[in-house]
Amino acid sequence: MQYINVEGSGGLVRDKETGAILNTNKSEIERARQRKLLSKRKTEEFNSMKDDIKNLKEDIGEMKSLLTKLADGW
Repeated sequence: MQYINVEGSGGLVRDKETGAILNTNKSEIERARQRKLLSKRKTEEFNSMKDDIKNLKEDIGEMKSLLTKLADGW
């Protein structure tokens, strides 16, 4: 493959064959991977917390129902 440097952008080159612009800056690529991984972890943690809250709400609803039955004498 042959590349042409993109004017005014260090670390970016254009593939002559496909016309694609590629980033050749290894540290920048690694930082982008780390950002993506962190974002994925945060999303997973958020979804887990949402599930936990949903389960807690269901449990509280069940407890309220049982307490109401106890208070009414079954």
